[in-house]
Amino acid sequence: MARKFVYIATGCSAVVLLLAAVLLVPASRHALASRLPMARVVQLNGLRFGYGVERELRLPMHDGVQLAASLYLPRDRPRPLATVLVRGPYGHLYHEDGLMAAEHFARQGYAVLVEDLRGTGASGGEFLPYRGDVDDGAATLDWIVAQPWSNGRVGTFGCSALGETQYVLARAHHPALRAMIPLAAGGVIGSAAGRYSYGIYEGGIFQLASGFGWFVENGTKDPHAPAAAPFDVASAVRGLPTAELVRRYRPAPNGYDDYLRLPLTDPSWHDLGYVTDADRLSVPSLEITTWGDQTVGDTLALDPQLRRAVAGEPVPERHLIVAPGNHCRARETGDSSRFGEIDVANAAAPWFEWYDRWFDHWLRDRGDGLAGMPAIRYYMLGEGRWLDAASWPPPEATLQRWYLDSAGHANGAGGDGVLAPAAPPHDAIDRFVYDPRSPVPSRGGPVCCTGDPAIRPGPVDQKDVESRPDVLVYTSSPLAAPLRIAGPLRATLRFASSALDTDVVARLVDVRPDGRAINIQEGALRARYRQGYAKPVPLVPGEPVTLTVDMRSIAYTLGAGHRLRLDVTSSSFPRLERNLNTGGDNARESRGIAARNEIRHGGEAASYVEIAVLPASD
Repeated sequence: MARKFVYIATGCSAVVLLLAAVLLVPASRHALASRLPMARVVQLNGLRFGYGVERELRLPMHDGVQLAASLYLPRDRPRPLATVLVRGPYGHLYHEDGLMAAEHFARQGYAVLVEDLRGTGASGGEFLPYRGDVDDGAATLDWIVAQPWSNGRVGTFGCSALGETQYVLARAHHPALRAMIPLAAGGVIGSAAGRYSYGIYEGGIFQLASGFGWFVENGTKDPHAPAAAPFDVASAVRGLPTAELVRRYRPAPNGYDDYLRLPLTDPSWHDLGYVTDADRLSVPSLEITTWGDQTVGDTLALDPQLRRAVAGEPVPERHLIVAPGNHCRARETGDSSRFGEIDVANAAAPWFEWYDRWFDHWLRDRGDGLAGMPAIRYYMLGEGRWLDAASWPPPEATLQRWYLDSAGHANGAGGDGVLAPAAPPHDAIDRFVYDPRSPVPSRGGPVCCTGDPAIRPGPVDQKDVESRPDVLVYTSSPLAAPLRIAGPLRATLRFASSALDTDVVARLVDVRPDGRAINIQEGALRARYRQGYAKPVPLVPGEPVTLTVDMRSIAYTLGAGHRLRLDVTSSSFPRLERNLNTGGDNARESRGIAARNEIRHGGEAASYVEIAVLPASD
């Protein structure tokens, strides 16, 4: 759920839009025009591009609450109009994604409605993501189809929260909703596929930097609540208890409290709109996400469910595109050819052409849409090209296990940890101390919405992290041939701790010939959830258990001469909330204890990482 991620543009940048506005005002006022709010720029551009804007609509909901919206209508309307609906919590008059979407689709001859969710922007009511949005979205569709200019067909569009609300609305099964383009919307998954993620949990661990950053800025239940006074985010997230952090900096009632209070398996999550296995969504969808998105694993886990037939209806057409880049940054990454610290050549794609073809087909009966596009199109990092697949992982991929080995001293990159394709014949134990007062710092990886520019997402050199003794490092020999990974990553670890509960973080790394250790993908698990989220089970100190850590998915080729590495530790702060190791209510405790943790491997206590590998490239 991101507030300001300029995923789309109309083929021209915001600067060009401002220049267009300047052309419409006297030369003496150029300086003023350059300072116009984006909403006014888009409104002025309507004079040039043939659409009008009604900025302050109020749409009545079934309970009497009114939602605020802006309506963009082409002036030339020889026939009824199809509508593109954008719903979000960031303010319909100033959120750049909604404004740019409005201009683009209005210029293509669509009616565009950009609406504030209940309790956000200028809308009435109380905000709690995404409570009431099934009904509110359906009422909005009712309003659209009742308008004299409407052809009765609606498509939805938007990134992050603007994408998640599309799936929430799809649960209404409204006949007017004919097509969706959700971007980076994996955060809508709830208990479906056993994920229990809700956009902010990972392996049962609260994603602290993202969750705190988003809720402190956007999560107040009253849209008129005072903004937080300026504060240092890096210092703020170190505070304890976690449950009190948002209240400490923005005291107004906030959804943060609800999200940290609800047990992961509570049915109330479904009432908030999050998707379960029982949901069958029949709307054709073109979904786009990125390898650096924190919910990419959720998107891929939910994908098979979205391709199942709903009773009495055909299997919905669906296309999923996985691009390089961070959250809501596919287009920008393609333009720059950079993703974190790695090059991504040929990453650009005709995004707007695809959007237009998709909506034209489903909303205006024009063309065949994306009939020639495969079920899944994904970018292969390290190869600089796009590949296609019928499902995920690609059917041609085969599973490989890479086993952990050492002589008992795998601490840090200078230790003796080894990652090998064959299980070691001997037993060994690697030990480290995890102290929540000095957690391992986050370096890159799947993170967004933090409010702290010092937290860099994506592929980043892990050198400083891997110098710590509380990070176990297992490295392969140089690869004789490229290793082409495409699929979900899982680490199975034989683990023991002195604590009643602790976390395990597993990170796959590409060690390059120049010495850089670039993170590929990662995941984490809170040990109490090793048998499932419904029944947390404490550890017995010193007793070994088997933990399976979901490390998301990736498509990544390591070249010949590179080395594959697995880092294992118990924290990634502030990306993830620290485990205080007490076994208690972690979000509401303020004092922790150090945990003596160990990874066992060899013999019957095999520990390994499992990857899906494609055949050699042609």
